[in-house]
Amino acid sequence: MADSQLMQIIRRLTAIQFDHTGNRQRRTFEVFGIPVCEVTYVQDRDEYIFVRFRPRERFRFDNIDLVAVEVFNCLYDFENTF
Repeated sequence: MADSQLMQIIRRLTAIQFDHTGNRQRRTFEVFGIPVCEVTYVQDRDEYIFVRFRPRERFRFDNIDLVAVEVFNCLYDFENTF
């Protein structure tokens, strides 16, 4: 059974949480090779910064579930626009 898209997003977000190579870890999420949004994890503040590229929006989250749902919704909206 294949993982759901939400589980894949959570796995990527968990990976940046445990990557201690720098204070900030960033991941870009794409659809059809087009960057749609980006999440930066700030280690010392234990927070996620979510940036949606179209329209340009920026939010801060302290909960991995909330940022995962925001990424999911962003990807879903972009996929279903075309």
